[in-house]
Amino acid sequence: MTDKMVQITVEILDILAIATKEMEQSRASEFDLHLILLEANIGSEQFLKKVAGWTDLEDGLKKLEKLTNEEVVMASVQLLKITHDIDDKVMGVGDGVRGVDEKVQVVYGEVQLVNDNVKAVDDKVQTMADGGQSLFSESPSSPTFII
Repeated sequence: MTDKMVQITVEILDILAIATKEMEQSRASEFDLHLILLEANIGSEQFLKKVAGWTDLEDGLKKLEKLTNEEVVMASVQLLKITHDIDDKVMGVGDGVRGVDEKVQVVYGEVQLVNDNVKAVDDKVQTMADGGQSLFSESPSSPTFII
């Protein structure tokens, strides 16, 4: 991109130099023509320059257009590359999130197992408490001890 920008800058400077030279030549030739010929001859001078191939300014402008079009293509390619890099990184983050989700599901399953085990223990404790209470409630006046 930097090289293309340098080429464009050089071409712009070249076009400005050609335009300045053309303006200076045009002023001098217009002055001479006004002194010698009629004003209609100025148009014929420009026509002769085009016919003779003196189109440096037009060639420079065409080259500048080509360079700027190439720059646009290069910038588009850079933008596309950056977009693909971002897409790849987002996909990586998505994969990481899926991995975390799977681990959370495993932990959730283990928590459910612990919860089920705690409930089973709670049920056994409750059964034992109910059994102990029924032992003491059968004969409250005379406790029975087994030896």
